[in-house]
Amino acid sequence: MKKIFYIALCAIFFASCSDKVYEEINTDPTKADNVNPSSQLTYAALQMYGDMNFVDVYRLYTYAFTQHLMGCWNTSNYGGQHRSDDQEMARPWNNLYPAAIRNLTDAIEKTKDDTIKVNLNAALHIFRVYVGGVLSDFYGDVPYSEAGLGYISGITQPKYDTQEELYRGFFEELKAAEAQFDTRAEGLLSDPVFDGNLEGWKTFSRSLRLRYAMRISDKLPELAETEFKAALADGVMGSAAENACVKHMNVSFNFGQEAYKDFRGNALSKYFYGNDPASNPTYICATFWKQLYDNNDPRTTRLFRFYIDDYMSVTSPEGRIDVTDAILATQAAYPATSVISTVVPGDFSWDDWPSYENSVPVGSALRDRIAEIQIAHPDFDPSNGLSGTRWLKAKLATNFMRSDNPGVLMTYAEVCFLRAEAAAVHPDWGTGDDAKAMYEAGIRAAMDFLAQYYDCSPITDDEYAAYIAQPGIAFAGDQETCKQQINTQAWILHFHNPSEAWANVRRSDYPALQNPSDAHNKIIDGPDIPVRLCYPLKEKTNSEKAYNEAVSRVPGKYDWHARVWWDVK
Repeated sequence: MKKIFYIALCAIFFASCSDKVYEEINTDPTKADNVNPSSQLTYAALQMYGDMNFVDVYRLYTYAFTQHLMGCWNTSNYGGQHRSDDQEMARPWNNLYPAAIRNLTDAIEKTKDDTIKVNLNAALHIFRVYVGGVLSDFYGDVPYSEAGLGYISGITQPKYDTQEELYRGFFEELKAAEAQFDTRAEGLLSDPVFDGNLEGWKTFSRSLRLRYAMRISDKLPELAETEFKAALADGVMGSAAENACVKHMNVSFNFGQEAYKDFRGNALSKYFYGNDPASNPTYICATFWKQLYDNNDPRTTRLFRFYIDDYMSVTSPEGRIDVTDAILATQAAYPATSVISTVVPGDFSWDDWPSYENSVPVGSALRDRIAEIQIAHPDFDPSNGLSGTRWLKAKLATNFMRSDNPGVLMTYAEVCFLRAEAAAVHPDWGTGDDAKAMYEAGIRAAMDFLAQYYDCSPITDDEYAAYIAQPGIAFAGDQETCKQQINTQAWILHFHNPSEAWANVRRSDYPALQNPSDAHNKIIDGPDIPVRLCYPLKEKTNSEKAYNEAVSRVPGKYDWHARVWWDVK
């Protein structure tokens, strides 16, 4: 596998500065014919979670909009306070078009008539659809059919395809790519997703068709039904062994300029760690915490922990002092006392400062634990440490701050939830699935995912059984209740796949997220949670005709509160 990543580095020089205008993006004369198309596929795959410039949009906006995270300055200042910023909203556009899209388009062109590289060409098409889907779900109508063709066809100002055109085209492009695979031809020589397994690529493609069919189910129900059932018939993911995840390397965290061109490590994990980790760590949003903790979800303590970070290393999460067990035990023993602290939507971590003296009873397990810590660290003041008393706030567990964590594209658990929704909410589709069985299989797979990919302690069968038997979690109710249950579980799963998390929350409207009305701070751009990112302002000049046409197709006022085409509710 290491060879894959070193090959990929050669392709880094193929990407241009993300601030160049469309003409420069599409006609870069440095694009050499001898760039290996296998390396271009690898580069595009690694970029999706390895590019610091791109994935920062998740920390700044997406995780706040889905209310998974809240409290660190970056998340609360932008997404939490609904602060629209052109430069930050443009991150997907300015980084994926000149790099992933252009590399994939170029590689497709170079391999389209090569009978030896038919498998590579098919994989390139599938991944280009995936990247195009991510971009479209962020912005709505986007360049796709003509994107990246400037050097090839002279198109320097590509049109913005409508979302309907995009999704209809995605189905056809994916099916054509699946039919193209040939075990007699050359295999994939550089593949950080499936290690050259062609069946993995075909199953991923079919599963994407399942996702896209559900995405348009409120807009084009007949097409959604047709494509959903066709994908099922062709064969979608049937176990976690078929998960689509990009493999990253274990490299040291680095926030220097060179790190922005090195995609080998998982950049999202790097941001979870942070460039000021002790003072500005990754806090959990109260919405996410309550959903898990209040429902006795066994994933609670796998995902969330309480740490004293005063003695943490400046280059890794080593040195964190875990006080989770003592905090939970104290909260359980003194239920009338608010020992646990979380960050409500719109707040910074310091807005609601917990009091150690008032919140933690004398004689409690937490007081005893602090006394133990002070033996090793006599200078530690629980009321006024490096980050005050914010160590009483829930944080993301250290397991999710490793450079070699996977870049999640799609999982078997998601497929289970999609099939459960089809069976429960669209019974007329006649998929033949048992909604309850698929729902429960999805939860089990989502729980197992934490142990399989992040080295969390395995969730036992007893823990799982107790969880799914609880009122509110046990699968029951009318269609809308079932839809809410399924998509709330998908939301928990998609913490590891933030672009899909935001898209599916908007599509399904579940879980019902709260507007940040309880925040201590002013909400900058209206209380409603944004439902799209706006096009970069430079597009008004660089692609004026295409930009104006796309904006004119948006009903009402064009801003980040205007729903994308498939988001009808």
